[in-house]
Amino acid sequence: MGRRKSGLELTAFNPLFYESDIGKNSYNIPDEYESTLIDIYTQRTAEIPDIISDQINNILQEEFKLPNEILPTKEELKKWTIDGTNILDFEKWLYNGYFWMILSENIDDVDIIWNDLWGNLNNNDIMDNIRTKKLYLSDINKLNNIGKLEANAIGMLHTAGNGKLYVTYVDFFILLGRLGILQISN
Repeated sequence: MGRRKSGLELTAFNPLFYESDIGKNSYNIPDEYESTLIDIYTQRTAEIPDIISDQINNILQEEFKLPNEILPTKEELKKWTIDGTNILDFEKWLYNGYFWMILSENIDDVDIIWNDLWGNLNNNDIMDNIRTKKLYLSDINKLNNIGKLEANAIGMLHTAGNGKLYVTYVDFFILLGRLGILQISN
């Protein structure tokens, strides 16, 4: 008798949430998302020749209704541009834009889980600016001590920060995507 598949094999390595150095940005973006991203780019460049990095967060806020507190930093936005310039690279726009579109579609679900996590840490006290919170190792240990986190989850949260000493809201979104918890159209 063969091993039963859980279905998570397909989501755990979904290129949207997992990028290897080889074949980076080599996956297909679903047509409806690609069309939307092309339309946004075309509308934004109708009167100006290029989109510069300083305009990207405004586009993410206006088009995807993303809150300011989770937008990419200026340093992160450099990865969206043509090397050596501040001009948005069209291909990078498609792949990065797709990621942020998926986040905007799933933000309510991420909010619920993120808020629940922080509620367990802070005895369900209402917190301001919860999306700006960073989950540190001490927080993970506290969740483990109160029995709200399994050993497997601890390891996942340790690696979710991609080498940082903390996990941000966006890192947590990526982790949920890797676990197959979010509904992603392919």
